[in-house]
Amino acid sequence: MRKFIVISAILLCICGACFAQQATPETITPATQIIAATPEVIPATVEVKTISVTPEEHISPKVQTAPSATKFRDVPDDHWAAESVYDLVNMGVTQGYPDGTFRGNNNITRYETAMFLSKLAGAIGQSGDQADMEIEKMRDDLRAEIRQLRAEIAEIKRMPVEGEEKPITGSFSSKIMFGNLIARNTSIEGEYAPVGPIVRYRLKTTFARNIGESAKLRINLDTMDSGFGGGSSDLSMKILDVEGNMKLDMGLDNPIDVKVTSGPGPVVHTEEADAQGNYIARSENGVVYVRPYNGINFSTKMSGIDIGLGYIARSINTFGEVQVNQINGSLGYNFPGMFFVPSFKLNTNIDYLSSNPQSNPAGPTDTKYTFDTSFMLSQKNKIGFLYSFGQGSAPHNALLGLEFDLLDAWDTGTTILFKYKKIGSEYLYENATLREDMFAGLDVFNRYIGSGGGLGLVDMGFEISQIVNESVNLISRVDWRLAPDNSYGTDNPQTSLVMEAGVSWNIATDTMFDALYRVEGIPSNADQSSDMTQISLSFKY
Repeated sequence: MRKFIVISAILLCICGACFAQQATPETITPATQIIAATPEVIPATVEVKTISVTPEEHISPKVQTAPSATKFRDVPDDHWAAESVYDLVNMGVTQGYPDGTFRGNNNITRYETAMFLSKLAGAIGQSGDQADMEIEKMRDDLRAEIRQLRAEIAEIKRMPVEGEEKPITGSFSSKIMFGNLIARNTSIEGEYAPVGPIVRYRLKTTFARNIGESAKLRINLDTMDSGFGGGSSDLSMKILDVEGNMKLDMGLDNPIDVKVTSGPGPVVHTEEADAQGNYIARSENGVVYVRPYNGINFSTKMSGIDIGLGYIARSINTFGEVQVNQINGSLGYNFPGMFFVPSFKLNTNIDYLSSNPQSNPAGPTDTKYTFDTSFMLSQKNKIGFLYSFGQGSAPHNALLGLEFDLLDAWDTGTTILFKYKKIGSEYLYENATLREDMFAGLDVFNRYIGSGGGLGLVDMGFEISQIVNESVNLISRVDWRLAPDNSYGTDNPQTSLVMEAGVSWNIATDTMFDALYRVEGIPSNADQSSDMTQISLSFKY
């Protein structure tokens, strides 16, 4: 354990040295005089701790086996890094400065870092109290930490400096799609029916500006599926959305966060067939572009409890009249660990929806009660539960959800996501008047799960990501929809199976090339199977 802490300290040294200007042998100076120049500015919001390594004349090549009596005047016993510092002293890697200080806030040069690692490697090699298996495990841990550091450093470089936030950010993506290149189109007996290609693009841009010390304004532009006429969206009404955030000091324990949004709400893509009635990208039908509704939300924390209250206009007609109202109340609390479960946060939500309340008679209403929680079983295993129910008879009025994440559990760059949801036939209002689809959530392809046309369904989603190297990532996804009794086939119109495999290649900074192949099967359709091949290029700015 002590050596793992030492390794962590080394990684912090490396992180600091990565940004230090490379020195020449002629200009190398002791750490007491070094002020490292950095070619890139690290954001002030990111805390980067560097550990001082003394120059060669202060580093001892000898390994100390007994606890050291050395006590540095500037490293008290309750310092967060005290244990790691004195571990280094006991190993003989460093003895500090002659004046009895360690000077942990000093920067180091790359030459000093190399010398430090060399001394440490020698110390580990000379210590005979550790088995070879333990040393090999330390090396494996070091490799894993370096991979993580690379990702964190890349993220730091992309972050704006505090007070110098980028006023404009966004992304642009363009894709070309082909249909039925490999899969047989069963509507044409014994023949393949390749169709396409079609080309589409999507532009997303965010304009952000701080207004004073406690308010922020964001304006978002999103073309969604309308690039090259790919969808039926009315851009003039749906291209923009606005978000405002502010803090109100009401004399409570914490300020009240106010969030105001104005937007079109989620937009569902409708895929259209070509002139011959064939779909080029049938599996894209139903993809949801998540956009904000018109609404306002208040949130704060009192006595350790997160409290929220909001109003959403889920549907507005052309005259500006609200057709569907939603009132939301939420509570969240962090519970201590119990049994084998670590500490976790339980969130509760109550949503009241009403349709056409101004009409006579008023439209239908519904109330949703939702409970969800998630926690880490270990550092690399995460699990979440969801239970929600509304009006109707149990269990047909309920939704049960489970999500499990493996976050590189084997240190191989592999992450796995599994999502399970069972949705009753009465959970969503049958004719969509209340626009409740978002309560059932989205599958791994960003499509509404729904309730199977009022029949109920089970949805299982898988996503596996494998890092090949720093630039290449392999991704595969599966979405499998079953009847409530877990059956699948022509007698169950709500059942389907979609599988996808693809590769992402980071060809330049913030520039990504993607290629994927997707197969969709709907057993109840006359045209049971189809496939889609897609190539896309995207970049962020």
